[in-house]
Amino acid sequence: MKIVFLDIDGVLNSERWYQYRYNNVDPHQWSAQYPFYEIDPESVKWLNYVIDQTGAKIVVSSTWRLGRTVEELTRILQKCGVTGEIIDITPRMHFTRETPATVPRGCEIDYWLNTKGFTRINWSKEKQKEYEEKAQVKNYVIFDDDSDMMYGQREHFVKCPGFTGLGEEQAKKAVEILSQSILTLYYKQ
Repeated sequence: MKIVFLDIDGVLNSERWYQYRYNNVDPHQWSAQYPFYEIDPESVKWLNYVIDQTGAKIVVSSTWRLGRTVEELTRILQKCGVTGEIIDITPRMHFTRETPATVPRGCEIDYWLNTKGFTRINWSKEKQKEYEEKAQVKNYVIFDDDSDMMYGQREHFVKCPGFTGLGEEQAKKAVEILSQSILTLYYKQ
């Protein structure tokens, strides 16, 4: 299984989208009602391109997951044109109960991956192959406009510019990443 970890703000919407929407979308139209007017159809097109090309499933890592179920997110995103299957959300993690600060998003993604048996090995191609064969997740990409990811996720991270969101360049990079095996991605020679 291949996974797209999906942030929404700054990825499926952007400053460019908000400017366009303000000038071109009648706020009284059905499509302009919250939350549907929050999502840029152009960015959705590129997300669908990645899903169509790779067969990846979606795990929502965005703050949009807070207080919403997978079913609610599926309804919202499908009505906005997303064709990919949303299979889960990442957990929200805190340091402790006494200090409810959240941990970086990359840690939440790493935790989710670990629950699916995905482990990155930095020292042995053979050992990585053993883990890859057992893992449910065979490869993944992270779409986000923030950089709070872990160093070990660098080959999987596709940063979306907050001004434009997910576009052709990011989508094609994601397809390239997802089309490789983990061994090829990690042990380029």
